[in-house]
Parts: sequence; structure tokens; C-alpha cells
Amino acid sequence: MSTTLLNRRMNQLLNSIQGKKEECIRQNIIDLYNNLQDPEFDQYLFQLCFLFYVTDHKLIKELLYNYAFKNNAHFFRLEWMLKALNENSKSEKVKNGFTTFMNQLSLEFAKANQIVESTEGKFIKGCRYSYKEKQDLIIFNLIEQSLRLKKIDTEKQKNHMKIFLASINQMITSLRFQQQPEFRGITIPFNYGNTDSFLIVNLLEDEFTCFNTAKRVPYKIIIETVNPSELQLIQSINELFQRNLPELIPLYDIEKEMKTISQIKIYQQYNIEELKKLALKKIDYQKLQYLQKQSKIKEKDIYVSKSTNTSIWGEDWEITKQKIKQISQYGNLKSHDVRQIIIKGGDDLRSELLIMQMMRKINEIFTQKQLSLYLRPYDIILTSANSGILEFIPNTVSLDKIKREYQGISLRKFYQMNFQDFQAAQKNFAESLAAYSLICYLFQLKDRHNGNILIDNKGHIIHIDFGFVLTLTPGNIGFESAPFKLIYEYEELLNGKDSDMFTYYKILIFSGLAILQENITELLTFVKLINFSPKHNLLACLENFNINEFKKRFHENVGQKNLYEIVENLVKQSNNSLKTLLYDYFQYQTNTIYY
Repeated sequence: MSTTLLNRRMNQLLNSIQGKKEECIRQNIIDLYNNLQDPEFDQYLFQLCFLFYVTDHKLIKELLYNYAFKNNAHFFRLEWMLKALNENSKSEKVKNGFTTFMNQLSLEFAKANQIVESTEGKFIKGCRYSYKEKQDLIIFNLIEQSLRLKKIDTEKQKNHMKIFLASINQMITSLRFQQQPEFRGITIPFNYGNTDSFLIVNLLEDEFTCFNTAKRVPYKIIIETVNPSELQLIQSINELFQRNLPELIPLYDIEKEMKTISQIKIYQQYNIEELKKLALKKIDYQKLQYLQKQSKIKEKDIYVSKSTNTSIWGEDWEITKQKIKQISQYGNLKSHDVRQIIIKGGDDLRSELLIMQMMRKINEIFTQKQLSLYLRPYDIILTSANSGILEFIPNTVSLDKIKREYQGISLRKFYQMNFQDFQAAQKNFAESLAAYSLICYLFQLKDRHNGNILIDNKGHIIHIDFGFVLTLTPGNIGFESAPFKLIYEYEELLNGKDSDMFTYYKILIFSGLAILQENITELLTFVKLINFSPKHNLLACLENFNINEFKKRFHENVGQKNLYEIVENLVKQSNNSLKTLLYDYFQYQTNTIYY
């Protein structure tokens, strides 16, 4: 498969910068102007911002400036991306130049259309400035809530969330009376899906989930979005109403607190010495499972929903969306969308964004080549270096939750109990397990406990949370040393390692790796653009990164016969790895994540 035009242009720009060829840089950037309206351009914005961060090149600055003022979504996507990269640099000159550009963008946004004529003929000043202040305040509160919840008893989180979401809705309601449609809601720059539907006009106050983790509480909410240009079609808008809601008191220096939380390594949270001792013992895994069954630990997450569906997955998301559309005052608009998002504060998502860029490209390659390999990339929106908004994958449940609710039941038995067409679900499991085995191997994805692994309502296995990738491992103690997670329960679900289904799983891994050998150049572009100047590196996963070592995992020049042998060896190394099993046990002991 040939690389895309934009991919080639980005490669050419990088080569021109490295060769210090000013005329070539100029021509490359002029060519990129032709791609500003291409949705693929958004996929490279992270890398373009990094190029500007390192070079402070005025032509890249002008390109980004022109991008920012296409619409509000572009502006906030760029502003948040710049903010996410504006960490401490070894070069004060670079950092100061970057900060100056950020400030200039904000100033220009506030000045644009500063005077707007109202329907009454009056003139309103500072429309954009006022909107940006309110937008920033709402986003600040949404992010801070994931930290604030950690300071609240689990039993009280439900009521606190309801009050909080009501207060956010009141803020959104106050925006309905802005003179310009694009200011009548919260702007969230979605990178995928219906990107024209970027204005949040409502969020559901009685549908949310709080995920209680060791250091923070990410939470899921359901939002309604529209294209602002369609808002003029709404004939009647509810009158602004006041509620007696408590004022949200911000935590002291939220950015500092989030950075502190995100930098806490796993070995600071847990007793790694105890884990090392476990590694030296011969552990009976069946005995570990027996010990887990002795006491059921209380559910730590908070779920609030109006649905009465008793399935472990809850109500099918498409049905829920239609119900929301039917009662929404925006439901008849063509651009109206209903989304589930996760708000995270105190988490550095920049490394995860880089991996998700490559994973999405891999998924495109598999689809174009019509390979039966299933991946489910998800949208990641950076709001700062230590916070962000993630797309929630609908119709999924974590293996941790499955193991809590079906204690003593094997994964195979769970599939037999919950899927009417077991063979179809089993096949979906094999095709997704093969795809994610490749992802885990190529990107050295770690921290694969059952809280980070989902099962959807069609039987696919889906991995989330890509915080430990490439050179990063939990605790830096060499656990999860297997190429990917392949425990006995997975093998059993595939009818055993001598079965046709297990062979099918191995063939899928081989087919995927063989195709990626032919497309390695396009994948490497994402890494090269963000790592071409290691002294300016801002991503933890690239601290000790070696691109040649990364390339070796694709076995670029290995023929098909030898490649299949390599795949068989990877499967053999992974199958029932003791360290994989111990990591699951460790997470249960320290974080009550079931295995």
C-alpha cells in the first residue's frame, strides 16, 4: 500500500528541516496549505506542533495560525495541543517562543469579531473574549472534577456528581443567549466521527459512571452535540433558569496537582519488593484463583443510569441514543449526535495519543486489505499535558467487572452463558485477540490487567489505557515480559492450543504482521516527526526510545516461511507466561482488580 499524500508531505517537511533546506521547507509548507481542509490533517497536528516547538519556524507558525481560525473546533484543538506540549524544555528560547505564540493565538481569538451587531441594533463588545472565558471555566471544572471526586467518599459521589452535572448544564444554558450560534455551547474538538457536530448543548444529569482508581476518578458522561450552524433552526429555546447550586471551589494550582499525580510511577504506589518476592516463587495459579473467591470485594465504581436492562453490558448503545434523540429538543437536527466521553485529570495522555495515531493507521491498513483483524481505536483529545477527554467505547464491559459478577466462571463459560451464537462470538474474540496481540507486541504495551481489557457485546476483546508503551513499564522491574497477554482462559476459549480456532488465531497474527511489513514507512512517520530531536523530547515513552529497535519488531526483510515461525515463537513465549499471571495477581492484591 502506498503512503498517503499528506504522509509523504510530512516526511518531506521533516527531511527539509533536518537538511536545513529553507527553500524546500517553504515549498513543503505551501503544499500543506492544500491539506488544511482534509480531515487527515488533524491526525498530524500533534506532530506539526512539535515541529514548531523545536524549530520556532515562522512558516509553520503561519500554517498553524491559518488552521486555528477555520472554526472554533480548530482553534481549541490547536490551543489545547500547544498547551499539552508546553512543558519544561531544556531550551528557554524554544519554550519562550512557544509560549509567545500561544498567547498571541488567544489574543487574536478574543479580538476577532470583537464588535457584533445584535438584532436590536445595539453593539456588543468582547463577544469572543467573554465566550472563551466561560469555555475555559467549564472545561476547567470538568477536568478538575476527576480530581475532586477522589476527595469525596465513594458513597457520596453519586449525589455530588448529580449536583455537579446540573451546575455544568446551567453554565451551558447561560451560553444559549450568545449572539453567534458557535458560542451557544461548549466547543469540544472531536477528531473522529461527526467532527462538524462539535458543540455540546446538553449533558445528561442522570447518566454517568465514576471509575475509582488509586489516584484519580475518571468519569463517563453522555453529551448531546450539534453543528452550531444548525442552531438557528431551533424555534424555541428554554428560558434561562436559576438553581441554588453550591459554588465549585477550585483546588489549589490544578495544573501542578495534575502533573504530580500523572508522574507518580507504579512502584511508588505499590510494594514492588513484595512483587519481586512473588516472582521468585513457584506460584500455583489455580490456588491464586481459589484465594480470590474467598471474599467478594465491594464494587468500587459508581454507575448511574435510568436503564433497567439487566445485561452486563446494559442497554444497547444505539437504542439508548435513539431514546435520547426522541426526547431532545435538538433531536431533529441532522448534525445532532449523542456521545459518551471520559474526563481525565492527572493523566499524561500524550504517549497514548501517539500510539493511538499509529493504531488507527494500522486499522485502516487492515480494513483496506480486508483482513479479519479487529481493532477499536478511540478518540483522544488533549486538554493539557496532564488531562484530556477520551471517547468511551460503547457496549463494552471490563474483564474486571465480568470476573466480579461471575466469580468462579471461566471466560469460555461466560461466553456460552451470554452469547446466543457462541461460535460467532468466539470467532470475534479470536480476530480481536490476534489484532491486539500484534499491538501489544509492536508497541510493547504493558499494564495489561483486567481493568484495562474490555469485552464488547459481540465478543471482541478490546484494550484501553496505553500509558505504559514502548520504553515504559510499570515499576521498571521487567514484569509482563511476554510479547503479549495470552493466558490459559484465552486459550481455552479458543478450544485449546491444538485446535483449528487457535491455529486461525496464529494465522491472523502472521497475516497482520506480513501486511504491516509492507507499510512500515507510513507508521514510522508518526514516531519520526515527534522524536526527530531527542533533546526536546516531551514524551515519557520516548525517553530511551530507539527507532531501529522498534523497526526490528516488524521483521521487515523476513520471508513468509520464517515470519510464521517467528509468530509461532511469539505465541509460545506468551502462552501462560508466569509473569503475566503474577501481574494479574499483583493488581488484585494492590488494586482489587479481579483476574
